[in-house]
Amino acid sequence: SSSAMAARVVLADLRTILRHYRRWPSTKRRDGELWQSVVDEYRRHAGETDPARLATLRRRSRDYATMLSNVSEYNRLRELDTGAENVAGSKEAIRRAAARAGLVTPPED
Repeated sequence: SSSAMAARVVLADLRTILRHYRRWPSTKRRDGELWQSVVDEYRRHAGETDPARLATLRRRSRDYATMLSNVSEYNRLRELDTGAENVAGSKEAIRRAAARAGLVTPPED
């Protein structure tokens, strides 16, 4: 049914949000305030029956999960474009540039 499908979508969004939080150094522990506030928010609205309110909550959940995914991807790409070459040595920078181009550098002796 459509309500079962909506519940799966909401749970998928919750998992996405919590997965991103787990990767952040400040929210690694499950008992963190941010982690708990997200779980509490989902539980608070678990019994919601108003279709308009449910649609709003689902949209907000999806938007937040998408935003976290986009920020994570942005940070990954920014690291590849700028920080990787500055932090790593020149040999590592060459290896990463080759990997981005689909090439494999020979192993070091």
